[in-house]
Amino acid sequence: MSSLPSTSAARARSVARRAGAAVATAAVALGLAIVPGVAAADPGSTEAAAPVAAPRGAIAVVEGATQFAVTPQALERLQQHGLRLVRLDAKGQTREAVPAGVPLRLDVTSGVVTNVDGRIGGRVLYEDRGLAVVNAKTGQVARLAEFESDLTRNAVLATVNQSDTIAIGRAPSQRINRETLDVAARQVRLTAPVRLSGRAAERLNRTTGTDAFERGEILARVTSQFNLDEEQDVRAALGLDKDFNTVEKSQSTRQEAQQRPGRAADEMATEENVKKAFPNAAG
Repeated sequence: MSSLPSTSAARARSVARRAGAAVATAAVALGLAIVPGVAAADPGSTEAAAPVAAPRGAIAVVEGATQFAVTPQALERLQQHGLRLVRLDAKGQTREAVPAGVPLRLDVTSGVVTNVDGRIGGRVLYEDRGLAVVNAKTGQVARLAEFESDLTRNAVLATVNQSDTIAIGRAPSQRINRETLDVAARQVRLTAPVRLSGRAAERLNRTTGTDAFERGEILARVTSQFNLDEEQDVRAALGLDKDFNTVEKSQSTRQEAQQRPGRAADEMATEENVKKAFPNAAG
């Protein structure tokens, strides 16, 4: 397959647009004023924009990745309509087909994580790779690229055939807790299903010349791990209690003990038996 037309200037404008959007989203989520010098980018500039900076009240994502695993049900339906999934490289060229069960991995380029009423918010940008849906019968292709995770709106965004950016799908919002945020490891970990949006279903059907896509279907399951800036205090940046994670772990321990009330008694009995058998043992 041939590659899509691309120039360094066009790519720089695309990067600048996405970087400005990321800062704007994070700032709006926090109710902050957007600083024009940060949010705006010169559309005519040929220099790549700086990575997304974390505004006040947010913490920067410095690295990480998201894996998109298309569900077996979705893959089967696409095959029934003569469609196949193909990986795209950074130049928009189609590469190898996506094997069933093998997720598409996108590495993080920059981003921010925010606290939106106790839920994970922010925005994350990925490397310039993507996915193509190819109609093997007609040759029609829908190229999905420039992926973003809008954590505030719980949306996965992408461009379709290098035109407009749309919400490909949406995932459930996720609370900030010990499952999603590990303060000690400085990591955000998210796992969720992504349901296809109505606009994406209509666009993909039109572009591929099929009716294979259905609004609301679970298109993929995503697993993300975002590593946070080591220079920032995670709890302070996200407005969390100083005992966040520590408190939840102690609560988890109490809940576990309550679910297995006989465990403590068993452990005490075992310890007593050991002392009787080895009365001279140290400790």
